[in-house]
Amino acid sequence: MNFLSLIPESLKEHLRHRVGAVTMRGRLRNMRAAGFNPKKIIDAGAFRGDWTQMAARIFPDASILLIEPQPDLAKHLSAFCSRLHSCRFRQALLGSVRQKAHFFIQESNSRIVPDPENWPAARLFSIETEKLADIAAIEDFSDCDFLKLDLQGHELDALAGAGALFGSVEVILMECSWLPIGPVPLAAEAIATVSDRGYQLYDVMGFNYRPLDRALWQTDFLFVRHDSPLLARQHDWS
Repeated sequence: MNFLSLIPESLKEHLRHRVGAVTMRGRLRNMRAAGFNPKKIIDAGAFRGDWTQMAARIFPDASILLIEPQPDLAKHLSAFCSRLHSCRFRQALLGSVRQKAHFFIQESNSRIVPDPENWPAARLFSIETEKLADIAAIEDFSDCDFLKLDLQGHELDALAGAGALFGSVEVILMECSWLPIGPVPLAAEAIATVSDRGYQLYDVMGFNYRPLDRALWQTDFLFVRHDSPLLARQHDWS
């Protein structure tokens, strides 16, 4: 039995805070304390809605659009949004252009695969990718303040299809890879791409290590637009 699973998440978070651990919840609270109070948030790669539930508690004034392609999660996320009236759900797979893609279902590690013949057919389905710019316009989220991307290596593709949103949104949270496990862009490319559009790396969290050798595999990056008030006191120490 995993005894850690018996400990309430609230107590775990309290203990993490006490020992100074870097957590997603803690970082979002820091941003709120620093004056960031988004009115519209997009959670792309929402999975079961856990991140949205956390963000909704920290930013209670925000409307949140959840985007998730997995058909088996559509009913759950629709019900989730019916309970949180500030949220809405759209089943969609993001890409740089509209085109057919093969999507492999594997819980939170579900992803687009370029070589479907090498994957179990029972867990594959064909779906047309959509551009984030089009979805944001339809859902009235083109003026989104906070964009979260967790797309298993396709974050830059989603940004390529984000149109004017990529450059206008104030904060971008995205998962980045340090090791070339599969055809994914690495952290250096992600940083360069986002920096070229006027963003500065603001925070790093969520360190995941490869079991094989404990090498750093993935982290979550927070990027902030260069003119954001979050950066207004960057020369101050205290």
